[in-house]
Amino acid sequence: MILHHIQTSVMADNALSTCLRYIYPTDSILLSSDAVNCLLQTQWQQALADVKLFVLQDDVVARGLFDRLMIILASEAAGSFDIIDYSQFVEQSLLHDKVITW
Repeated sequence: MILHHIQTSVMADNALSTCLRYIYPTDSILLSSDAVNCLLQTQWQQALADVKLFVLQDDVVARGLFDRLMIILASEAAGSFDIIDYSQFVEQSLLHDKVITW
C-alpha cells in the first residue's frame, strides 16, 4: 500500500498521469501544492474517481479553491476525496507502507 504524493501541476509535467499508470487498487494519492488545481478539470476528476484521494487543505485554501472543491465534491459526477491537514498527512504516511513523491 503506497501513498503517492503529487506536488506539481498537470500542466507542468506528467507526474500524475505517470502515477496513474502504475498505481494499485490499494494505493492512495495525495495532491498538494499546484497539483490540487487538477481537480478543477473534468478529465482529471474522472481519472481520479476510482482512486483513494487526499487533498492537502492548506494548499487548497492558499489557491482560493476551497469553495469550488466543495461544490465538486458534492457533485455526483466527480469521485470523492478527503481534504486533510498536515497532521492527517503524517497519519496517512504512517498508515501506508511507503510514500513516493512525484
